[in-house]
Amino acid sequence: MNRLKNKIILITGIGSGIGRAAARSFCQQGAIVFGVDLNQAAGDALAGELQEYSFHFYQADLSTEAACIAAVRECSDRLGGIDVLYNNAGISVIAPLLDTDAATVERIFAVNFLSVFYLCQQVIPIMQAQGEGVIINTASELAIVAQPLYSAYCASKGAVLSFTRALALEYAQANIRVNAICPGPIDTPMLQAEFEIDPDPDRSRQQGIATMPIGRFGKPDEIAEVALFLADAPPLLHGAAIVVDGGKTIL
Repeated sequence: MNRLKNKIILITGIGSGIGRAAARSFCQQGAIVFGVDLNQAAGDALAGELQEYSFHFYQADLSTEAACIAAVRECSDRLGGIDVLYNNAGISVIAPLLDTDAATVERIFAVNFLSVFYLCQQVIPIMQAQGEGVIINTASELAIVAQPLYSAYCASKGAVLSFTRALALEYAQANIRVNAICPGPIDTPMLQAEFEIDPDPDRSRQQGIATMPIGRFGKPDEIAEVALFLADAPPLLHGAAIVVDGGKTIL
């Protein structure tokens, strides 16, 4: 229960789904968790749930460089450093290419990719000063395989994956491990919201499940367990893109 005892973990997107599960899991393993999310109510609720642990909620919209700088500074100043950065915040939009306007594309890239870029940029000097660190970036199976109507989302997650690999090479000798998780469909509020767009959400959901070789969607806790492993993995596990999708990308 103490794999991450007293390790300072900055996790983004803790309001629901994978980020929420990760915050719980990391806290249960003894970590000091600094959780960031746009949703004040969701963050406060999680803080209440985790009050027996060392969990600190920070409300922010990480779509701007200034917000990312402020979040890292607050975490480092308040807690005394950052051992692990887990970039998990993300949004998705389903739309045909020709119906995707500039504002939508810019928002998706700001949240899904630029926040990752800016947070890494701010955290790495802290990790260099400490002499070690771990960065975990959330990409997606859609950074590896394509899907129609997800052009902006696919592009943003592809950027995360490519950035992760470049970062891993750049800091390979700095004792900073950098890896990406590429989740498949995970049963989260974000995924369910996509089904709700369809006139028949239940049918849409069943069609999605039919694409899964294991016969079900993934669970947030399953991705959180992978993140927990990466946070405490051997030094050789570096620059990897771990696909966690129940075999979906094999098809």
